[in-house]
Parts: sequence; structure tokens; C-alpha cells
Amino acid sequence: MFSTVFEQPTRIDDETLLRELFGTDRLSLEACASVVFAGSVTLGSEIVFSGDCRLGSGASVGNGCILTNADLGPENKVRPYSILSNLKAGSRNLFGPFCFIRDECIVGDDCILGSHVETTRSVFASGVKISHHAFVGDANVGERTIIGAGVVFCNFDGLSRQTTKVGSDVMLGSGVLLVAPICIGDNALIAAGSTVTKDVKSGSKIIQRRH
Repeated sequence: MFSTVFEQPTRIDDETLLRELFGTDRLSLEACASVVFAGSVTLGSEIVFSGDCRLGSGASVGNGCILTNADLGPENKVRPYSILSNLKAGSRNLFGPFCFIRDECIVGDDCILGSHVETTRSVFASGVKISHHAFVGDANVGERTIIGAGVVFCNFDGLSRQTTKVGSDVMLGSGVLLVAPICIGDNALIAAGSTVTKDVKSGSKIIQRRH
């Protein structure tokens, strides 16, 4: 890992300069790309930047990551081999390893979008936790919601994409399928393995096994 401190926000649009600043030739900046760095930033090897990116103070990006139009606030940590594309993130989030965050996602503060998590066209309020192996598409997820392993937001009905709204403090157990369009109220608990096709009221507990 290679660290550099920037006294003020600094825009880099030259690959040679990028490599000189971090003391390694194992960083790539695609044509017409730029990165704005602020404060202390740590980068691994074989990272590729494209489009317009921004990394806040305390941010770190692990080996083999690809960042395209990624705006990361302070103290975000991107674990190795993650792909972040068209993303805006607040502070102190954890991404990856091997995650794929794409297509205009917005992430608040203190979230985890972890190992092998894929998200697209979704908004995540602060404190959302998705530790591993889930797909979230066309969704709006409320604060402090926990999404278990293997959860799938089923966002395509065969003709068009449909949306899902999940409230705050919701618990989605492992393997849950949410079939959009659907709305899950605050403080709901949906047990592992459930398939949900109808709206869930706030405070409800749902156990619906697949056969």
C-alpha cells in the first residue's frame, strides 16, 4: 500500500504524476480521467481510475480495484478487487472485497457493502449493513437495515424494472427474495428463506418458506 498526504484538495489528470506522488508505477489513469485527492489517501497496486473520481481524507483503496466516476467521502475503505462505478458515498463506509457497485448508487455514512455484493440504481441510508453475497437493484433502503447473505431484490418482471422500498431498522434474513414492486415497513423482520411478493407493514414478522 502507498500513502500520500495532500494539504489541500488536489486534482490529478496525469498518470505519470499520479505514479510519482504515490511512488509506484502500478496505478493507471485512463484517457480523459481525473482524480481529486484530499488529506491522507492510501492506494494499493493495479488500481484503475476512469471518469472523474474523488477520494476524501482517510480513504483507502485496495489492490486491483476499478473506480469510474466514484465520489468517496472521508474514511471510506475499498477492499481489493472491487468495482465502483457512478457512485456517491458519504463517510466511513466499507466496500468489498469483490463487490460491484454501479449505475448511480448513493450510499450514506457507516455502511457495509461487503464481499461479492452487487448493487445498482439504489439508495442506501446511513448504517445499512450487507456483509456478503447479495443483489440489490432499483431499491431505496432505510437507516440501519441489515441485509443477510444471499438476499436478492427481484427487480425485473419480464418487461421492465420495478422498485423496492425498505424502511429503517429492517432485518432481512439470509436467502430472502423480495419480488418488486414491494414496500417493507420500518422495523420489519423477514425470516431466512422467505419469498415476499406483497407489502409488509411496519413492525411485522414474516416467515414464508419456499417449497
